[in-house]
Amino acid sequence: MNDHLSSWIQSGPICCNVAGLASEYLDDCLPMLTKVRVGFHLASCADCRTYMKQMALVCEAAAGLPKQYPSPINRLRLRQHFACCHSSSL
Repeated sequence: MNDHLSSWIQSGPICCNVAGLASEYLDDCLPMLTKVRVGFHLASCADCRTYMKQMALVCEAAAGLPKQYPSPINRLRLRQHFACCHSSSL
């Protein structure tokens, strides 16, 4: 993608690229120029704004879920299962 902003505004990222960057955008982990580009796209694309809002809601809901871990016996069963599967795939 060309780093010159005026040419980017004309060509813009396609929606699928923005969707692929949604997690990083919401986590504020994108380089500044990419973040600005995504922001410009979101300003002009209602579908991507809706998608980004949905992603934010899903992330917020998932963060509120209780963390559950398998019981000690189930951890042992899982280890045995994965060990069996891993050795048979070699």
